[in-house]
Amino acid sequence: MLLLPIGDEPNDHVLRPIVTYLLIGANLAIYAWLFVRSGGNADQLHELLRPLGYVEDQARPATIVTHMFVHAGWMHVLGNMLFLWIFGDNVESRLGHVGFLVAYLATGAAALLAHVLLGGGPTDEPLVGASGAVSGVQGLYFVACPGARVRLIFWLLYVVRVFLVPARVIMIAWFALQDVLPVLLGGPADRVAHWAHLGGFGVGLLLMALLLPWLGRNEPPPRLSLRERYPVRHRTREW
Repeated sequence: MLLLPIGDEPNDHVLRPIVTYLLIGANLAIYAWLFVRSGGNADQLHELLRPLGYVEDQARPATIVTHMFVHAGWMHVLGNMLFLWIFGDNVESRLGHVGFLVAYLATGAAALLAHVLLGGGPTDEPLVGASGAVSGVQGLYFVACPGARVRLIFWLLYVVRVFLVPARVIMIAWFALQDVLPVLLGGPADRVAHWAHLGGFGVGLLLMALLLPWLGRNEPPPRLSLRERYPVRHRTREW
């Protein structure tokens, strides 16, 4: 069975999401480059990631940023980029190109801080991935686009269905199941930085709540069809 988000609506942008596309391209290109350099060997890839990831025992300022652009596997990077592609464009349209980039990096750094403060003691394992920053984008989206819906595809054998679910419902369910529940249960370590996800999402919520009075509360207008843009005027002929 496959249940996967594939888009959202309304998806009309005042601005072309150039920064979103550049971030996605950069993350994919960097992972492909590291994968080729490692020859597909997991141990060699880990060694290449180490100087770019954030290691608490040997924290270096540059890795506060670089850790957001390296990933541990194809599923890791593709999953993060899918969520960035779905939610980043609308947020970038609200914040502008520079504002979106600053918010992305800021929530990613805040996610890292949450992980360091709440995720347990120092470890020599590098923290890598854009999940914290992407979670921040989701928090920004949650506040900025209250009426948005996520398009989900359901695939089971020969049954394929696409349906719409309110974006806020999807996000609440996602973070509850993927992060809140594991933190509350305190089960065995799963190598997932749950506090980074929750921290990024929380800071995204707060940041957009603070910015919204200056941005305006109205969502981008829905896209009109040609018929709606240029209605046919019916004239009455007089005899």
